[in-house]
Amino acid sequence: MEEKQVDALVLTPGASMFYLSGFEHGHAAERLLALIVRRNGSSSWIVPAMNVPQVAAHALPGQPIRSWADGEGFLPALRDAIGGAKEIAFDDEARAAFLMDLTQLAPHSRIHQASEILRGLRMCKDVDELVRLRMAGKVVDDTIPLAVALCRAGQRESDVEADLRRALLAQAPGCTVAFTIVASGPNAALPHHETGQRLLQKGDVVILDFGIRETGGYHSDITVTCSVGEPAEPEVRQVYQTVWAAQQAAIAAVRPGVACEAIDRAARSVIEAAGYGKQFLHRTGHGLGLQVHEPPYMVAGNAETLEEGMVFSIEPGIYLPGRFGVRLEIIASVGAEGATLMNAISAAELPLAKES
Repeated sequence: MEEKQVDALVLTPGASMFYLSGFEHGHAAERLLALIVRRNGSSSWIVPAMNVPQVAAHALPGQPIRSWADGEGFLPALRDAIGGAKEIAFDDEARAAFLMDLTQLAPHSRIHQASEILRGLRMCKDVDELVRLRMAGKVVDDTIPLAVALCRAGQRESDVEADLRRALLAQAPGCTVAFTIVASGPNAALPHHETGQRLLQKGDVVILDFGIRETGGYHSDITVTCSVGEPAEPEVRQVYQTVWAAQQAAIAAVRPGVACEAIDRAARSVIEAAGYGKQFLHRTGHGLGLQVHEPPYMVAGNAETLEEGMVFSIEPGIYLPGRFGVRLEIIASVGAEGATLMNAISAAELPLAKES
């Protein structure tokens, strides 16, 4: 904040507040609950009266907590907390209405994104964060064989998803399931398919994308592609090998000082050379930590350079509309000499689930 001459940092419930305080709350909604950090090192809370006991358990000794009642509203508390601040960094992911309130209370102040302050801190993971990410990664690694085995003809996508979620919780009872995607047959051509009621059929390609959140708040994310028995289309194996080769090229390109866009280019060039460039519909990777998607992003045009401790996915994919898709995802961290994988490497050959 001193370096950027930011006078006040305003955070609402979310990953950045949790990162600084260990406090998270999912029900504040239209009631402003905020952590205010000033450039002089002081900090305080603005808290709905009903939430004061919850915040107090996480507050620093002597840290002021300004409560407000519904009849009063939060505007007076926010006005006092930002008083005199000419440069204010505001939570990127807060409700737009709160930002509008802030601009009305401080019309002559300049508003920045809070990520200008926190981005670098959260992107480069320390030793404890890396340990937690590896723990989260092991949970999904240990579930891969069962996840593939669940893909049997006659099962609905939703059935596979429910069984997969139970398996993840059985591996790590203290964790929560962050997300699951089960996309079969033509649905596998939709990168972010919403798991539905389609019945898996013999020869289907199935994309399984899933992750958990460990007790400290850090996530895992992995994508496995398999087939229900021998794939119905001979091209499936060719596409799978192309995606796998693209992933390996991207992993090999990782090292400190390399631009994020170079990782995307390494994967994309392999897919383009195989004639599937237009079917690679998304970036090669995204950062992972307290959020499943966070900076840095492995995407064309991102000249930001990799640093030790950065953690991100490498997940090239090819999607053929109405037919099938293949995506393979692992998580890598940047080490001094190159990539260190945070979970199991993708299978070099297409995994086959039993047909029934």
